[in-house]
Amino acid sequence: MKKATLTKKKQRVRTGEQSLAGLDSFAKGSISVMGGVSALIGIWAASCFIAALFSSGPMELAYGWFKAVTGM
Repeated sequence: MKKATLTKKKQRVRTGEQSLAGLDSFAKGSISVMGGVSALIGIWAASCFIAALFSSGPMELAYGWFKAVTGM
């Protein structure tokens, strides 16, 4: 009769790698969304400033800004 020997093999299970990859892709996606929203807000602010320049003129706009900042 043959003797049976039990051997133990160490196996490393990498369960965290897939969840980290999912978090990385989520982080990249959220950063790109935030960048896009920031760009839209910046474009909107610039267009509002240009519209104010055309509607009232640069001198009136500067006078209104100075008046608002100083509180006069």
